[in-house]
Amino acid sequence: GLYVEGLVHVSDLGSDYFHFDPSKHLLLGERTGRREQNKAENRAALLKAARSVFAEIGYNAAGVRDIVRRTDLASGTFYNYFKDKEEIFSAVIAEMSGELLARHREGRARATTAEEFIRRHCSTYLYYVAEDPEILAFGRNNVTPIRNLFDKPDLRHLADAFAVDIQSAIERGILPRVDVAYLMAAITGIVFEISVVMTSREPVNPDEATEFATRLLMTGLANLPRKS
Repeated sequence: GLYVEGLVHVSDLGSDYFHFDPSKHLLLGERTGRREQNKAENRAALLKAARSVFAEIGYNAAGVRDIVRRTDLASGTFYNYFKDKEEIFSAVIAEMSGELLARHREGRARATTAEEFIRRHCSTYLYYVAEDPEILAFGRNNVTPIRNLFDKPDLRHLADAFAVDIQSAIERGILPRVDVAYLMAAITGIVFEISVVMTSREPVNPDEATEFATRLLMTGLANLPRKS
């Protein structure tokens, strides 16, 4: 925003009623504020409905109408927020990846050994997938669409944060000085594909999946070529 010190002449405030927020140096309109709040609530309602629909019937079977029917919104309202089904699916994935990133900040970033780093990374992801029935169903029914988003901007912040955590662990002597990009690709691929198998089983066992992934990665980690 624009902050101007001193007197300001305002020629037209329209028909809205404004309050001055001294902490932000802003004039806040009641109608404008309600309108923005409504937009945020509508978008949140569509995302919640989409997450539910994609979890129940999967991306391929789902349509925009299925999503809108789960809300109190008019059918045309969807297109004020999202271009199509693909865009809202990406938005749902971005929302989930934000939730996952918050968990990783409390997990692998605090590790003090290589095994703890790997185990916390695996456990965080696998438990995130397994512990919520809706997220579990979402993972089961959308394997290919999720896989297709790995290199898209929606998941870029997850990859960037992972790279930072790996590099930090290397600098602190927790992980060996290996190729970061290769290590990221190996861990990401192994953990995701193990999660696919895990979610296909009954009962779902994230402890077993975490142990398998950790042992596989740790055994191989000791034999990786070092970088000079």
